[in-house]
Amino acid sequence: MTEQEDLLKRVESLEEEVNSLKLKLARLENRAVQDISPVAKTSQIQQDKQSAKGDPQSRRPFKKTLLTKDGLERMIGGQLLNRIGIVILLFGVAYFLKYSFDNRWINEVGRIIIGLIGGVLLLVAGDIAINRKYIYFSQGLTGGGIAVIYLTTFAAANYYNIFSPVAAFMLLVLTALAGGFLSVRQNAFGVAILSTIGGFLSPFLIGSKSGHPIPLFSYITILDLLVLSLAYYKNWRSLNLLSFAGTVFVYILYKSQSRSVLEVLAVELFLSAFFVIFGTLAFLYNVRHKKPTQLPDVLLMVLNVAFFLAASLDNLHRFGNWHGLFVISLAVLYLVVSLTIQRKKSGDSLLFLTLLGIGLALVTIAIPIQLHGAWVDIAWVVEAVTLVYSGIKAENKWIWRAGLFLLTFASLFQTTEYVPKTVAPLLNLHSLAAFLAIAGFFLVFYWFNSKPGIADGKIIIWPAAVLGTGLALKQISWEAVTAVYHFKLGIQNSFAVSLSWAALAVIIITVGMVRDIKGFRFISLALFGLTVSKIMLFDLSNLAMVFRVVILLTVGAILVGVSFAYQRKEKEVEK
Repeated sequence: MTEQEDLLKRVESLEEEVNSLKLKLARLENRAVQDISPVAKTSQIQQDKQSAKGDPQSRRPFKKTLLTKDGLERMIGGQLLNRIGIVILLFGVAYFLKYSFDNRWINEVGRIIIGLIGGVLLLVAGDIAINRKYIYFSQGLTGGGIAVIYLTTFAAANYYNIFSPVAAFMLLVLTALAGGFLSVRQNAFGVAILSTIGGFLSPFLIGSKSGHPIPLFSYITILDLLVLSLAYYKNWRSLNLLSFAGTVFVYILYKSQSRSVLEVLAVELFLSAFFVIFGTLAFLYNVRHKKPTQLPDVLLMVLNVAFFLAASLDNLHRFGNWHGLFVISLAVLYLVVSLTIQRKKSGDSLLFLTLLGIGLALVTIAIPIQLHGAWVDIAWVVEAVTLVYSGIKAENKWIWRAGLFLLTFASLFQTTEYVPKTVAPLLNLHSLAAFLAIAGFFLVFYWFNSKPGIADGKIIIWPAAVLGTGLALKQISWEAVTAVYHFKLGIQNSFAVSLSWAALAVIIITVGMVRDIKGFRFISLALFGLTVSKIMLFDLSNLAMVFRVVILLTVGAILVGVSFAYQRKEKEVEK
């Protein structure tokens, strides 16, 4: 017992020594941390900074882009090999199946079952891989699964006649829906592209013996709605344009001129559905996520309305009398949507201007479709002047610029039209259109001259005055010559033209003095100078003596009268 007690005492003393040593060690460690001086800390920090400056790799993070060595390696090893491997596996499976088919190992139904099960398994495997963060691997599996199901369905419907066209279409719709869902889930743009391409090729792979448009266009509408649903979550502009191109491609291939009225209306209903889908598709993501409109969005909006307008007018060719009303209705839709977006501030300025521009362009297009002859010029001039005035009031330079462009175009177009000599001067639509255009340019001059604060307005003032004056001289000269011919006045044309120029100058200076428009007075003075130059350089040598006397007395009296009016105006100002 004595030895045992002795051993126990030794063990207890050893444990006490160990505990004592642990306490001392802990105290020493704490004291060592506290003894580090601020100078030492600062020195250590400076050394760390110097080492960071000396080593560029430690100064900036490593970017794994496709332009760097490691990024290129990652692209080849992680993405490219995956895609190539999936394709090779598909070929391998195809050759194995072909070998088994040639040797009668598997019957036709078994082949289709194997293909569908294999495609589904690839989709499931791709979804499992994305959950484990194998991004590119999962996308390759998913894309391969979609391709296998598409090809298997094609074989089942066309080669083996196992599926009816309706059943094949339903399966392809489900496959496209699954592909769209997985593309969003996996953030896989390539899967969405593959699903869309396969979806649009399916009608041609499956084939259809029916010439009716309803089944085909119903299927295309479902695909477009799928792309629209993807646009709610993803900003895949290339997918939007691809879907639009596929829709146009399918419609052009179907297009036929020999259709019943009921079929024409059905086609127009589907065209309207396509138009609404892609019109929404162009700005859905941007408006929802408050993103700016980009060039591809503008391109899709313009292409969409161009396709819808051309296809609808062609489809409704037997209702030609209603084409103008149809285009006007479309223009009103765009104008209402653009103004609604601006009022609710749902989009950016580019979206508003694009929709507004399309609406105005449609109004311009509708005019020559519905009207003819000089009525087209009249309507264009009225539209142009309205745009300029609205743009100035709204302080929107794009609107009044569009109006100026249209006014210039309408005026040039009007000057090139042929007018028969048999028409009476002034009392004809050609004269009405011309004088409206002239008045439009002078109104533009007056509006911009009276509001000098308009941005870029000074650049517009004098070009508008020159164009208006030039058109006025041309038109009033034509009216004078036409009057001589029509009423058989027996006077020389040059004499009539000079009198008309003087009369025009009197009208302009009268308006300038009554309304106190300085610019109009300058224009009239320039016209008087031009008239006097014409008389002195040309008329005196070409006119008969009696006409020389009359023109000199008339113009001289007018000039004296204008001078008197100026002096009277000056006295009124002094008073």
